[in-house]
Amino acid sequence: MRIGKKPLGHAIWFKLVLTLLVFIPAYSGVPYEPRNATLVIASVLAHPMIVSVPWLLPLSKLLLLFVVIAPFALGEKSGRIVVGYYAFVLVVVGIFQNIAHTETYGFVWLLGNTLLEFVVLGFCIYDFAKGKTKIQRQDFNRGRSWIIPLMLLTYLMPYAVSDTGAVIPGFFPTVFHNKAGVTYCMITPVILGVMLLFSKGVHKPTLSIVAFLAY
Repeated sequence: MRIGKKPLGHAIWFKLVLTLLVFIPAYSGVPYEPRNATLVIASVLAHPMIVSVPWLLPLSKLLLLFVVIAPFALGEKSGRIVVGYYAFVLVVVGIFQNIAHTETYGFVWLLGNTLLEFVVLGFCIYDFAKGKTKIQRQDFNRGRSWIIPLMLLTYLMPYAVSDTGAVIPGFFPTVFHNKAGVTYCMITPVILGVMLLFSKGVHKPTLSIVAFLAY
C-alpha cells in the first residue's frame, strides 16, 4: 500500500489518524457519561462475547502455536501462514472481543478498537494477497532470541483477573484454556515476535503497522 512518497504503513500522518481512532466513543444500549468510558471498556473486555464459546479457547491456542512453529518447520511456505492466520483472527477478534452484553450498559461495542484492528487486517490481507512477506528459515535472527521468553509468557498468560478486578495466578491447567488465543493484546505480541525474529523477509509496512498498534 503506497500513498505519496512513503508506504502507508510508515506515514506519520496515517499513524496520527489511527491514534485519533482510539478516542471514538463506544456504542452502548444504555447511554453513559464520558467520565465512565474506562468502566464501559473494562466491562466489555472482562466478559467479551468471544469467550462464550468454551471450545474455541484451547483450539485458538493450538492454532497460534502452529503459526509460531511454522517458520521453523515450513520455511518459505510460512510467510502466508503467519500473515493469513493473523488476518483471519483479526476478523473474529476485531468484532467479538469488542462486543458484550453488560449488566450496566446493555449491549456495548468498542468501535474504536474494531476499526483499529480492521486497519491491521487490511494490511495483512494486502500482504497475503500479494505474497509480500517471505519468511526463510535462514533469516532467523539469533540476536533477538531474547524475544522468545516474552512470547512464551504472553502465549501462556499465566494469570487471570478475578471478578473484583484483582490479578491472580493462573497456571496449569489454566494456561491451556485461557483466553490468550482470542485476545488481541495477547495474540499480537506473539505474531509480532515471529515477525521480529524473521524480520528480514517480513513486509516492512505490515511490520510497522502491527508494531504500532500492538497495544
